[in-house]
Amino acid sequence: MPPGTDTVVMQEMARAGDDGCVSFDAAPNEGEWITKQGADIQRDAVILPAGTRLTPQALGLAASVGCAMLDVVRRVYVAIFFTGDERMPGEPLEPGAIYNSNRFTLRALLEKLGCEVSDLGIVPDRLDATRETLRRAALGHDLILTCGGVSVGEEDHAKPAVEAEGRIAMWQIAMKPGKPLAFGAVRRGDADHRGDSGEAFFIGLPGNLVSSFCTFCCSCGRFCCVLQVSNRSRRASTRCAPISRRRRAIAATNSCARLRARQRGRRPRAIRRSEFGRADFDRLGRRSHRQPAESRDRRGRDGAVHPFSELMR
Repeated sequence: MPPGTDTVVMQEMARAGDDGCVSFDAAPNEGEWITKQGADIQRDAVILPAGTRLTPQALGLAASVGCAMLDVVRRVYVAIFFTGDERMPGEPLEPGAIYNSNRFTLRALLEKLGCEVSDLGIVPDRLDATRETLRRAALGHDLILTCGGVSVGEEDHAKPAVEAEGRIAMWQIAMKPGKPLAFGAVRRGDADHRGDSGEAFFIGLPGNLVSSFCTFCCSCGRFCCVLQVSNRSRRASTRCAPISRRRRAIAATNSCARLRARQRGRRPRAIRRSEFGRADFDRLGRRSHRQPAESRDRRGRDGAVHPFSELMR
């Protein structure tokens, strides 16, 4: 600002005459179009709190205050494999067989969260094969994600395999679809090269496409976000990254939340179950009453029925 001035008038609102004088369309107010220093960002203010995902807007904000480097945490390493004998798209489909669509859905969901995904493929429905794959997946990964094999069928070997190679901390949730969700950890055979602890987290999703999608959005996706800023994922991994690099990253944190769950008292006998249905809303976003009669009748005693769109919020 030139000395002695305290107001700015936009050029579109001013007229320059031939005599060198300038006229305004309206009388300006004192201090108009003036932004004082520190009005948007004050000294020592936090512009990117720890745990913030570095979106394009966040990178632009960091650049606007002159930050050329940012402390970030590394991505979460996820190993994923599937159980069963489903066919891959493009292969001949035999009578009674189905295509493995979960593989593409879950990989895309993990990559959208910024995870580094190792796809270990399809594992036969055998206990020894499942245990061997779990041991391989535990090395060098923070999380093992499986699809199928966690229910009560004769060929569901994921849950007993995890119990043999580690521990199951939780199994089955009050949700439909997605009840047979499993959570636990798998022991590592030796010390991990990144200095992590001797366990890799385990999440077992149901094999049904809708069930795996619902449980991933409700629990697994949020767990991955928490894991990215946890002490477990941050140890010996914080580094400075140029803000000009186009990559998904999360700002490093000084105090990380611990991943801990505790059950107090006895498990209640009746648990209100959350249900997710396909026809809860019409195309205009209005509440629809086309749910099956069974779901409508059960809503009062088991819990609310939610649309799939709520999972993606």
